[in-house]
Amino acid sequence: MEKPKILYVEDHLESALLVRTLLKGKCDVFFTETYEETIDFLKDNEVDLILLDINLPGKKDGVDLVKDLRKEEKYKNMPIIALTAYALAGDRERLLEAGCDEYISKPMSKKELFDKLKKFIQLPE
Repeated sequence: MEKPKILYVEDHLESALLVRTLLKGKCDVFFTETYEETIDFLKDNEVDLILLDINLPGKKDGVDLVKDLRKEEKYKNMPIIALTAYALAGDRERLLEAGCDEYISKPMSKKELFDKLKKFIQLPE
């Protein structure tokens, strides 16, 4: 079975490395850091799921990214999970309303990450 391909949009190296370590051997994990870098990456690469930090550097953030991706037919049904430090009342609802399929607040547990991923992709045991 081919491993699922996950794009993690994250500008903090520590968070990116943590996710890569947790998913080692189960998924191929790719990283981008900005809105623009993500759009460029997706032009040339296919992924099965996007993990999305909301607070990105630059003029456009993760909310802009998910809204723009959802406008394109290719990404209308792409699973997008917000993985963010935004954990105030209403943040989960705001991100789901913006177009994310699921929400994980940082810091996250390995179990929570795996449980949310398994809703959308098959992880090898």
